[in-house]
Amino acid sequence: MQRGRFQLTAVPLSIVDNPAQVAYLRKVLGYLLIGLLVAAAGTQVGMMPPVLALVAGHPFIGMFGMIGLIMWATTASTGPRAGTAYYVFTFAMGLLMAPIIFVTLSRFNGLQTLAMAGGITVVNTLALSAYAWISKRDFSFMGGFLITGLITMIVAQLLNAFWLHSPLLESVVPMILILLFNGFILYDLSRILNNARSIPPTAAALMLFLDIFNLFLAWLRVLDRD
Repeated sequence: MQRGRFQLTAVPLSIVDNPAQVAYLRKVLGYLLIGLLVAAAGTQVGMMPPVLALVAGHPFIGMFGMIGLIMWATTASTGPRAGTAYYVFTFAMGLLMAPIIFVTLSRFNGLQTLAMAGGITVVNTLALSAYAWISKRDFSFMGGFLITGLITMIVAQLLNAFWLHSPLLESVVPMILILLFNGFILYDLSRILNNARSIPPTAAALMLFLDIFNLFLAWLRVLDRD
């Protein structure tokens, strides 16, 4: 999965004490929270039988569509219609997630599993956010490792789906993805805090949305075991 990255010169983290910088961070958080709600609305629409059948019946189109959406949203997030592009993207991601949610809910204790995955993701994200804010550490050094790890996991999943069919690999990959997206959250939060107002709010929210979205899916795969 491709991710947009902004190579910017860091400025001291102490600038977040400036009211203008705090206002910027609030704007990023606002975009992020509304984007998550829009994604939830997209999932609700995706659960409608005709839409669900269309999305679930064409998984490869959905996969390539998701990649295309990420590339488009990353480019558009710095343009004049960044807000519109961001909300269209989050809605579409929720729509594409509907078959996964449907399958989870159809299983025994599916609602409990879904709620647990959502709750763990929220606590996980808040804990990492607090750590990044309080520690004021620069996690930019993790970028290369995280991208390499993500590409490796994507290749491993494709090989397992079409060739290896290894239950062990199927169990291990989601746990590694949890670690990777924990790293991505720290990495992106560090970049946003260190480059406050240099990254457009929509672009910053998009990065965090992708991190949280994928972290939730990884937790769901770990918890949703037959």
